[in-house]
Amino acid sequence: MQARHPQIDAPADQHSATSSRERGPRGGASPPDAKCPAPGACDHRSPPDPDRYDAVLFDWDGTLANSHPLNFRGLSRACASWGLTMDESFYTARIGTSGAELITELAAASGTHVPVDEVVAQCLDLILDGIAELQTYRPVVHLAETLHGRLPLAIASGGARRAVHAGLHATGLRPLFTDVITGEDSPRGKPDPGLFLLASARLTVAPARCLVYEDSTEGVQAAKAAGMDVVDVRCFRT
Repeated sequence: MQARHPQIDAPADQHSATSSRERGPRGGASPPDAKCPAPGACDHRSPPDPDRYDAVLFDWDGTLANSHPLNFRGLSRACASWGLTMDESFYTARIGTSGAELITELAAASGTHVPVDEVVAQCLDLILDGIAELQTYRPVVHLAETLHGRLPLAIASGGARRAVHAGLHATGLRPLFTDVITGEDSPRGKPDPGLFLLASARLTVAPARCLVYEDSTEGVQAAKAAGMDVVDVRCFRT
């Protein structure tokens, strides 16, 4: 028999009182649309019933892990060593895009040719050097901890395998997940649905029975393309 999921209340100062129809994905009331990064496109006011699902899939970067500061630092330093300047606004506007794609775009815009694979490898080394500094988003981690043992959980991330696994081990979260799917496991990254479809196949759960937690537009698109319901965590992850 499938266990019911307990409600997970958010801190009181994150939202105002709402009706039961407007409760958020953790059981707490949803934050107002003014605080949502994608107002009008967010499903938080009518979240899916978790009892409808047989597995839950989590993105890693930006969903469970606050890895963007570490990733940006590594990427910008690697780019700088090849004469490329990557500012934070450029990086932030492309959250969800692979490092290789970012480097390629930046090099093309500056009319510079760089060995993309070498820059990516250098960036990864820099990220791993600082992995002990990695922070998590506690509300999302708490959700995963609550679901652990009740449903199979998996990571479906477009990130590099070494970085994702290093982050999971550094934060102590690896035991929560039955499987970990990373960018090397699929020929195309998000918004292509391949990563999510592979995760559901490895868990032997039909895509329509999977619920996804994501933080990027590309990730949300990928989950929907895979035929899965998805919750955008950006309203409640902090």
